[in-house]
Amino acid sequence: MCISVVAIVFILMMIAMGFTFNESGKLEQAGLVQLASNPSDANVNIDGEAQFSHTEFSKMLSSGMHQIKVTKSGYDTWSKNLRIDAGLLTRVEWIRLFPKKNNISDAKTFDELRLASFSADRKKLLVIENGKNALNIIDIQGDKAKNNKQDLNNFLSTTAAKAVDGAISIVAWNENNNRFLAKWTVNNKTSWHLVDLEHPENSINLSKKFNLAFDSILIINDSASKLWALENQNLRLIDVNNLTISGAIATGIEKIAHNRDAISFIHVDNDVRQLSFFKEGEKGYTTITKFENTSDKTVFKLAMGTYWNEEWLIYSVDKNVKLISGKYPSYGKNDVSKLKTTFERELDYVPQLLSVNANQRVAVLSGEKRLTSYDVETKDSFDIKLDNTLTNINWLDTYLIWQNIDSTIVIRDFDGDNRREIISNVNNPFPVAISENNKWLYYFDATEEESATDADSKAPSDAAPVNTTETTIKYKLKRKAL
Repeated sequence: MCISVVAIVFILMMIAMGFTFNESGKLEQAGLVQLASNPSDANVNIDGEAQFSHTEFSKMLSSGMHQIKVTKSGYDTWSKNLRIDAGLLTRVEWIRLFPKKNNISDAKTFDELRLASFSADRKKLLVIENGKNALNIIDIQGDKAKNNKQDLNNFLSTTAAKAVDGAISIVAWNENNNRFLAKWTVNNKTSWHLVDLEHPENSINLSKKFNLAFDSILIINDSASKLWALENQNLRLIDVNNLTISGAIATGIEKIAHNRDAISFIHVDNDVRQLSFFKEGEKGYTTITKFENTSDKTVFKLAMGTYWNEEWLIYSVDKNVKLISGKYPSYGKNDVSKLKTTFERELDYVPQLLSVNANQRVAVLSGEKRLTSYDVETKDSFDIKLDNTLTNINWLDTYLIWQNIDSTIVIRDFDGDNRREIISNVNNPFPVAISENNKWLYYFDATEEESATDADSKAPSDAAPVNTTETTIKYKLKRKAL
């Protein structure tokens, strides 16, 4: 009886660990796959066999390659050749199906646009029109796009006459999505502003407050009460609540990247470029590695992230890219050796762009009509040939990358699969996004409109009447139902 009990327990443990007998009678360990899709309740087909359950979907599969296909009535098809590793969980959470029918409607109409930018959480759209002193804060979640119009000069702490001048760009949002960093350039002079959407009176002109010409500013925490600032190659820390700025934490800095209160940077020390790391509150920075034989022409890219409590840092030096992970080092503890290399390659191009997706699972490099992505969870890398060279890596949602190619919005998964053309006749440079509740896809459409002009009043009294029209460009905010 004891032997039987032990045998039963052993068999149950083996089953729980994914061990099964294959068709040849050989014991092998399977892996678990989890599929999540938008919309949910989609059909799943694995290796040509329809599955009983719909997404959300989990199943044990033998190790090796499997062909996954996800379908839903009225929607397009998603498919992928997926590698399953024995004893491991493979999570595919980026499946998105688009409706075959184009149910498109107009949400708002604007004159010539000066700024259009979606919030990081994809719940709001900010719009500024040329020559108008208004910040349009549009809620894109509901069945109607609700517009809350505010005076722009209140956010920029200036007069209404000056607020309509210059170029404005939004650089970063805080995690609460109620504050953002904006660059305002007028007559070749740039000022940095921390804008508070809920309390405009708390917005700060950082350049004026500290009387410094900042090259870059990064948000540290959820509330944006602390900021990293780069000024004249000096790294500083700004305390927004106390309106103070630190002395130089490090000097000679050429490139920075951060992950909340941790920051890494490429800087020159004793004529040698090196990668160093600093964490708020520590006494000094820690050097991770040094780069010999580099120059001002060397192209560096740098990014940081945290995924499932594992901290990581990726950097490229010309064609060479490397990702290290583990735990960021602490000053004075000499624990740099605890960072392990999980990805290292020499690319056949020099990356000009480096971007990290919203949940910090994926890093993407791009240059010369090429894209290389790395999945921190699975440790897989993907090489993708593009239709044209990217000028920016645009995320449609957490995992989809979009391009405007010949006035057509083309999307693909971060790994290059499932390339689709989802919208046509989009002949403008403004952003595209899916609302956070996954109900709408928003984009802008530029249209020409003709209006009559009062030319007769300016003509001589004996002249024949002349009918004239004036053509203006209108930008319609459109949305496609998902």
